[in-house]
Amino acid sequence: MLKLFTFAPGFGEISASPFSVKAICLLEMSGQAYTLNQKGDPRKAPKKKLPVLEHDGKIISDSDDIRDYLEMQFNVDFDAGLNAEQRAVSRSIIRMAEEHIYFAIVSTRWQRDENWAIIREEFFGMIPRLVRKFVTNKIRKGAVTMVYGQGMGRHSEAEQAARVSKDLAAIAALLADKPFLFGDKPTAADASVVAILNNITCFPRPTLLNEAVQKLPTLVAYAERGKQVMYPK
Repeated sequence: MLKLFTFAPGFGEISASPFSVKAICLLEMSGQAYTLNQKGDPRKAPKKKLPVLEHDGKIISDSDDIRDYLEMQFNVDFDAGLNAEQRAVSRSIIRMAEEHIYFAIVSTRWQRDENWAIIREEFFGMIPRLVRKFVTNKIRKGAVTMVYGQGMGRHSEAEQAARVSKDLAAIAALLADKPFLFGDKPTAADASVVAILNNITCFPRPTLLNEAVQKLPTLVAYAERGKQVMYPK
């Protein structure tokens, strides 16, 4: 039996992590039976992050590796029907979502004091109040250092939103009037992009990132459609 370990739900999303949501979508799309454990501990994971897939004694870390494993182990092709050019575009879109837009999300949530206050209560409210500030500030410092080192955290919120807006426009152009990025059925790129978009819009406080998504109603509808089709019923 496949066992998927993810971060817990947050802000109405099935998981507070878009990579965990992506992995859940891939498991759903694969058609394989699996169990979902949303109390995963990244400290115990091989790469110190989630999601993690367990199968027959094997531990597969990282959502990309999970995709590869499912495709090889169960003869699944998440990009079935796509030609070579479409597959190349799919990979580029995934990288844009996961290696650019994602870090704007992290910066918005963890660097901005007003947003961090919400994150602390949502993610770490179970930590005893006596030690919560000390523990969470240490975690926050690590996240801020990471996103600053990556580069996104060096830009202002407005600069980040301007950059991400160009990515969103590219996704909207590729989507056009199709139900999903490459046609009537979701592919691997949809699992990544839908998870990212919903992770932006679920945040309860207005942000420039959320505003950028809301300016493109086709993407809002697409993200909701993806949730209806790819999320667990």
